[in-house]
Amino acid sequence: MYQCTGIELAAEWLYHIGIPEDQIMDLATNECNTTPCMMPYVTTFFMPRAEGDRPKVVPDGSVNLAFVGQFADTPRDTVFTTEYSIRTGMEAVYTLCNVDRGVPEVWGSVYDVRDLLYATSKLLDGKKPAEFLLPSIMPLLGLLKEPLTNNVVVDLLKKYGIV
Repeated sequence: MYQCTGIELAAEWLYHIGIPEDQIMDLATNECNTTPCMMPYVTTFFMPRAEGDRPKVVPDGSVNLAFVGQFADTPRDTVFTTEYSIRTGMEAVYTLCNVDRGVPEVWGSVYDVRDLLYATSKLLDGKKPAEFLLPSIMPLLGLLKEPLTNNVVVDLLKKYGIV
C-alpha cells in the first residue's frame, strides 16, 4: 500500500464500502481528494515487547526524571489505552514525590472467566457455538446437556449467551 497513489487508495476504499464497480474510478478520480501518507511507527504499539525495550517509568537511581505515556514500561498493562498513560503518570509522581499511595492495579481480565466468556460471545457475533453446527462438537454438546443444569457454570454460560 505504501506505493499506491491517492486515486488507487480511494478506489480501494470505495470498493470495500460497496460502491458499484462501474462508478469507482470516476469517484476516485473526480470526487475524492486523497493524499497518501506514511505512519512508520504506528505499529510499534502492537509489537511484542521484552524487558528493556522501553524505559522504566522511573529509571533505577533517578531522583528527578521519569518517562510517562505509551512508550514507558508498565508491567502487565496494555498500551494504547488511557489507563496506561494515566498509570505511568501516577507511578512517576508517586515515586519521585515519595507519595505513600499505590498505583491502581491493572484489571486482571486475563484471569476472569466472565471477561473471557464476554469476549467469546463478542467473537462469535452473539451466536451460540451450537448455531455453527460443527459436526465434531455436536456429539459433545449432547453429552454435556444433561450434566450442565442448575449450576453456576450454566448460569454464567447463559448470562453471556454461550448456551
